[in-house]
Amino acid sequence: MHKPAGIPCEVDFALLKTLSQSEPLHPIHRLDQRVSGIWLLAKTGEMQTQMSALWSSGLVQKKYHAVVAVAPTPASGSLQHWLVQSQANKKVKAYAKPVAHSKQANLDYTLLKSSQRYHLLQVHLKTGRFHQIRAQFAAIGSPIVGDVKYGYARTTPDGSIFLQASSLVFPHPHTRANIEINLPLPELWQKYGL
Repeated sequence: MHKPAGIPCEVDFALLKTLSQSEPLHPIHRLDQRVSGIWLLAKTGEMQTQMSALWSSGLVQKKYHAVVAVAPTPASGSLQHWLVQSQANKKVKAYAKPVAHSKQANLDYTLLKSSQRYHLLQVHLKTGRFHQIRAQFAAIGSPIVGDVKYGYARTTPDGSIFLQASSLVFPHPHTRANIEINLPLPELWQKYGL
């Protein structure tokens, strides 16, 4: 399903049943509330278990698009940090080296397009840590547009963060055929020249 920004993934099964108009749907993963994009749901508990195992195995390729006001240097590259999550403020701090209780986070990025003031990045997520993309780009001085929690100056007109889960590629748990799901960029981003 295409989850718009502003909808939490921590919804109850009654709402998921309303969305499917039949049996309740079972979430495979989550997206931050202010992030839009592909939200994978299973029709049965058995498929949820199989897809969750596939998700954990690293066989799911996840690509995001993000908009930043400060382009990262170089234009394409990899980021590696060690993240520590604070339960007190639901925020993550990124460190350049391992520290106590940290988890390694890796991603690749490519600058796709620039307008006068903004830059569109494609992000290939290699690990799936809490707030990983948000924290890692903030750590290099390129916070995502609208992400005031991680250092951007102001919110966006709709309150979203300009981060979208745009593509998922994974083998079907039964047939092993490759499944690819892609979304177009949000319309609001066009107003920012992207």
